[in-house]
Amino acid sequence: MNQNHVKVIGIKDESRKDANLSYVNQVEGLKDILNRDFIEWSNFDSWESISVQQWIFSRALEIYKGNKIDIKCDCCQQLDFIPNNFENIKKEKCFGKKSAYMIEKVVDEIVLAKARRESDGTYSA
Repeated sequence: MNQNHVKVIGIKDESRKDANLSYVNQVEGLKDILNRDFIEWSNFDSWESISVQQWIFSRALEIYKGNKIDIKCDCCQQLDFIPNNFENIKKEKCFGKKSAYMIEKVVDEIVLAKARRESDGTYSA
């Protein structure tokens, strides 16, 4: 996947002209989930909010289809973050970066599921 498909921007930053803009603060319940310990918030399947899961999944589908998205967080004044390495995500406080991590994780799952379906018609390895 192209590393420039997801970008996290702060409150004062402008969105790219060719990207769909998504606001973290407009997703009810997202911050509550992302504010938990890494073990909890990084397990997408355990999220109790279907609407928050749908928001993440919809952004992942946008990326999968080749669109660009900018995620505007409200916890950072200025931020210009194109995720390419989530090495320190466990310690991260920014809701935008955490959202980008989850979106990338779901995109990876979509790609894997498609590859498995195409190889033998099932999801099993």
